[in-house]
Amino acid sequence: MINKGVALFYGLLLGDGCLSKVGKHNFVSIVGNLKTDEMSMIKISILIEKVRNKPVKVYKREKYGKLEICISDKSLFEMINGLGFPIGKKGTNLCIAPALQGFIKDVISGYFATDGCFLIINNNGIKYPRLEFSSIARPLLLQVRDVLRNNGIRGEVYVSHKKNFRSNNPLYRLQINGKANMIKFKREIGFFNSKHADKFAFFSDNFINK
Repeated sequence: MINKGVALFYGLLLGDGCLSKVGKHNFVSIVGNLKTDEMSMIKISILIEKVRNKPVKVYKREKYGKLEICISDKSLFEMINGLGFPIGKKGTNLCIAPALQGFIKDVISGYFATDGCFLIINNNGIKYPRLEFSSIARPLLLQVRDVLRNNGIRGEVYVSHKKNFRSNNPLYRLQINGKANMIKFKREIGFFNSKHADKFAFFSDNFINK
């Protein structure tokens, strides 16, 4: 059954998640940065526990500088795969399945939590926020852009790099500039990742509310 929790988790996987098969085992995994994502990964583990009704552990992979959740769960695997999420490499044609349209804001919230970037730009002494999504999957970014536009949040998709460092595919960026867009994004989509929520609070306290 699709609900807000499933949609949010699907979005998280769009960014830093993966479905994989090893022998007879079906794995659902998601990774984060060891130094910056601990609070967010704890929130993600709690979310997954609610989705699957089983405990979830966050593993520290200090050698690789990352945190990882890796679950062998056939039912969860088949549910996510059944919603159009690919097994193995996500590829350039990745997009949000029609079945998730009723919860698409939750999908985007999860996607931004793992693959989004919240920057504070200094333009000749004037500071403004910029939100960015990055992906080799241009159709996915165009989907997100159109949903955001329908909710009054303006953004554009650009070619970020002609060749991604992980592959020969171009890397695309959805860029969203300005205070008004940031505030609307917070209201309509929200910041699931603690570090993004902290940046929003910092910018609001120092450059808006004064």
